[in-house]
Amino acid sequence: MKIDPLFLEKYINAKRVEVFDYFTLISKVKFLRNKFKESKKSFPLIKKISRTEKYRKIIERIKNLKIDSELNDKSKKSKDSASLIKEIMSSSSYKNIISQINQFKNKKVKQKKLKKNNKILSLKKKVVNNGNFENLISKINKYRSIFRSSLKLQKNDFIKYLVSNYKLNTQFFRELKKYQFFNKDYLVKQNNNKKFDQKIGVVFYSDHNLIFISLNINLNNRIKINGVTEIPIPGNVIGDSLVEDSNELANIALDSINLLDLNSAPLLVVLSSSFFNIHTFKASDLKQISQSDRKVQSKSPYLPDNTLVDFFRMSDAQISNGFVRTTYSKKDFIKGWTDTLEMIDLPVIGLVPAAPLIFDAITKITLEEKTVLIDIESTVTTLLIGGALSELNSYKLPFGSSLYISNNLKNSGKNYFERVSNSIEVIMKDNNEKPPLSIFVMGSGLDNLINSEFDIPKGFKNIAELKLSDFSYSPKTMQIHETISNSIDSRIFSLASILTLCV
Repeated sequence: MKIDPLFLEKYINAKRVEVFDYFTLISKVKFLRNKFKESKKSFPLIKKISRTEKYRKIIERIKNLKIDSELNDKSKKSKDSASLIKEIMSSSSYKNIISQINQFKNKKVKQKKLKKNNKILSLKKKVVNNGNFENLISKINKYRSIFRSSLKLQKNDFIKYLVSNYKLNTQFFRELKKYQFFNKDYLVKQNNNKKFDQKIGVVFYSDHNLIFISLNINLNNRIKINGVTEIPIPGNVIGDSLVEDSNELANIALDSINLLDLNSAPLLVVLSSSFFNIHTFKASDLKQISQSDRKVQSKSPYLPDNTLVDFFRMSDAQISNGFVRTTYSKKDFIKGWTDTLEMIDLPVIGLVPAAPLIFDAITKITLEEKTVLIDIESTVTTLLIGGALSELNSYKLPFGSSLYISNNLKNSGKNYFERVSNSIEVIMKDNNEKPPLSIFVMGSGLDNLINSEFDIPKGFKNIAELKLSDFSYSPKTMQIHETISNSIDSRIFSLASILTLCV
């Protein structure tokens, strides 16, 4: 049987039959027939097939194919040929050959996959055989029962619960962090549909400067900053502790709102930490969680009639020995801002102090017994000391970044951080506490102290390193980016993080 492969291929194409399968079948038939002639004993399967009447008919019909005539008249379809192809494809020999080919292909694919995963398997084997990993797993098993008993807790509060109730070793979590076994493919996919983006305006007041930020935030709390303005506010509009002229402040704010196209966007107003004082009580020590309670009043730095108090329970309301955080502010100062917001007449997300929200976010990712955060402003430094789900108290240090700014930029930062470090040690020593390994830093004054000649010294950590929020900020690509400060990077990061925590 002589069949020209080129003609056969053209014929198959004309009949729209799969070339690979059909050509392979013919080749196999020729191969099996030759082997059958050489040794009938070696091929019992072929011997059996060749004896069947069906096989003989197939071979005869292959020999009698009129390929040339079929190619010359493509429109003419041979019923015999079509029937033959159908019969060949339905025969057991054809199916057996194709099955063998598929098995071979599958084997090759498996070999490639095994080869590709050899490195990963080898790495996992090394990790599992590592003594540190075995020790880590034993610790995980030790606290498994704790995890099961605390499933009712919110996800963000789980680690805090462990720390506060079982005093877990910080080293345990450091070891756990080394082993990344979670595949990013299993994470929730980002929803990038822009129709769900929300435009928001963020207002930040500190050091007689008012910053307006226009941004978009999506369902995954991904923030894109679109525009920024920074405006100096004279003392006759906002004094050191009071809004002197709400009408003028509203006019200044509306100019920025129109410039940044925030006319229908909700506003989040963030005020500098120096306008607030924080103290924490044990719930059992208060007769009532109210501003009229004598112990609550005794910790206010303001006159009783000019005091506004916000209460926040640090644990379940049913637990008598839990903590209650009180945030004090001047009533007339807050009223000046609420009057201004009424004139602006836009939806308001909230009016919040800067540092406490950042502090709570830090305690969720750090496991030291005490956390220290400093909010640096121009003339004052606010110091927050506390723990997760426990006490938090604020302290005012009577110096800020402006006192240490000089021509020698390196000494400016060095002198400031030495003094603030000494102040923290004195305060914590009086409370029989030790400073943590890292003191976290934020605030408008931080932008003035950090420069090309000086970076944050050892023992201090910029909150920007913590990645508390997911945002993009590219001043060069913005149509509106008008600032009076050399840098506002630290404030941008703080405000993006605060917004993420508020929405």
